This record gives sequence, C-alpha cells and structure tokens, in this order.
Amino acid sequence: MLASEAPGEPLVVLDLPSAPPVTRAVAAPVRRPKVPAVALLVFGVLLVVGPIAGGLFSKVASGKQMIDRFAPHMEVDALARYRTDLVTLRQAAGAVDTIYTQQGVAPGRFPGLDAYRGQADAIDRRASTLLDRVTRAEPDYRRTADIGGFDRIPFLVVLFGIVAIYGSCVLLFGARRRARPAVALVLLASAALAVYPFVSDLHRGTTAGQRMLHSFAPFMKHSEVRQLQDDFVVLVTAVGELDTSFRAVPQTGPPAADVAALVDGWPKISSDLASLVGTINDNIGNFNALGDLNTLTRRVGVSGLQGFPWLLVGAGVLGATLAVAATPRRRKET
Repeated sequence: MLASEAPGEPLVVLDLPSAPPVTRAVAAPVRRPKVPAVALLVFGVLLVVGPIAGGLFSKVASGKQMIDRFAPHMEVDALARYRTDLVTLRQAAGAVDTIYTQQGVAPGRFPGLDAYRGQADAIDRRASTLLDRVTRAEPDYRRTADIGGFDRIPFLVVLFGIVAIYGSCVLLFGARRRARPAVALVLLASAALAVYPFVSDLHRGTTAGQRMLHSFAPFMKHSEVRQLQDDFVVLVTAVGELDTSFRAVPQTGPPAADVAALVDGWPKISSDLASLVGTINDNIGNFNALGDLNTLTRRVGVSGLQGFPWLLVGAGVLGATLAVAATPRRRKET
C-alpha cells in the first residue's frame, strides 16, 4: 500500500498594486481664425470674378494686338523711310508750283493738281504731325512692347484667386494636417503675383504705355483717319495726272527731277501711306480698349496703367497676410 503524499505548502497570497488605467494623450485644442479665412475666400472670389466681369481678358488682349500690329511701323528704318516719303512729297509740291508759274499753266487744266496745290501745305502739316507723334512715341512703345507676358496677366490673377479660394476652404473646413500645406500654397501664389511686375518689367512698361497712349490719342480717331484717307485720295489723283497728262507740259531742271522722283517713288510711298493709315484705322478699337484698361485702374483709386503693377503687388501682399492670419493655432491653456 502506497503512502499518500504529504500535503503541499500553502500558496502565498501576493498583494499586487492595481495597474494604472491606460489613457490617450489629449490633443491640444486648435483655434481656426475664421474671419481672415472668410476674408481670403471673398478675396479669391473677387479675383476670379473681377477680371471676367470687368473685361480684363479682352482689354489686355486688344492692347497686345495693337502693340503687335504697330511693330512694323515703329522700326527705325520704317520711320526714316516715312520721313523720306514726306520730303519727296514736299519737294514735288514746290516743283509743281514752279512749273505752273514758269509755263503759265492755266487753272482748271489739271483739276487733280489744282486740288493738290491748294491742299499741299495742309496735307504736309497733317502728315508731319502724325509722323512726329509716332516718332516721339517710339521709345515708350518699345518699353511697352518689351513687357513680358502682358496678355497673361488676367490668367495669373484668376489663377491666384482660385488658389486663394482653395486655401480658404481648407482652412475653414479641411483637416488640420492640410492647413499648413494650403497656407504654403497661397503664400507661393502670393509671392508669384507680387514679384511678377518686376520680373516682367511691367512696372516700367505700363508707365511708358500710359505715355504712348497720350501720344497716340490725337490720331487714333475715325475722324482723323477719314481726313488722312481724303488726303491720300488727293495725292493719288495728283500723281495720276503727273504721270499722264502733265507730261505734256515742258519740265526742266530741279523741278522736273522732283516731279519725276515723286512719280517713280509713288508705288513705295503709296504703300507706306496706305499701310500706316490702314493700321491706325484697324486698331482704333484696340486703342480704345487699352485706354479703358488705363481708366479701369483709376476707378479703384490708382493712377492709370502705371498703377496696375502695384495692384498686383498689393493683391499678393493682402493674400499672403490673410493666409498667415488664418493659419490654425493652438489655444493657450488657462
């Protein structure tokens, strides 16, 4: 018979401390500044809607089109050629008067030349005034034409407005982790808008553009174009008689040479005159659109085109300021 095992030692009761409860770290409360975020949203909407409602796209495109179309006429050699054309016309007018006197040509025998003789001084004065204005405007025209991406300005403004709207919506309604990237995007777009006038030479070009508009204004009118066209008709008729019936009149010496110079050079002269007057006529609407752009900035309290770059700088600074002010911040513990 086997002996039963001795009973074991009693178990010692351990008194263990209670484990502390598992808790999660409480996130610091975050404050979303709503007023600057809403202001950024409204500002973005204005930047998107304003250029469209104000016709900025069409005005800028028209101004760029006018500048491009005048380019062939603003070249130094073209201006010199126009000046030579006027000298040829002026000398021929004096030569015709001399031949009339020397040969005792009766009035009415050459109606076209009679009309030209009567209007030659006025025609020369109008043409010279036009050429003087174009020549004086050439440096300002050149600076205006050198503006980089002038016709892209409305797209830049609208794009910045879209970025501002996106950033404000993230700041108002988006997740906290998306706030800082959204602010950084708005700051980047703000910097691009504010710097653009300087990298594109817009701040100098628009001031020159305003002076160019002032120089062009007297002849960029339909009434002036009609007068130039009437002058052209008088010249065409007069040269036609010089090249046909007036040849029967004896002509010698310098007067004969001046008349021959006009007849021989008329195809080139008429081409120059027709091209310049045609360009003026075709771009009156574009000129007026650029003038409207000049007055558009005055309506918001900035002086003409020369204030346009500073509007872009101001918009960029305001957008950046609102974005920074709308950045979510931790609430201060009390």
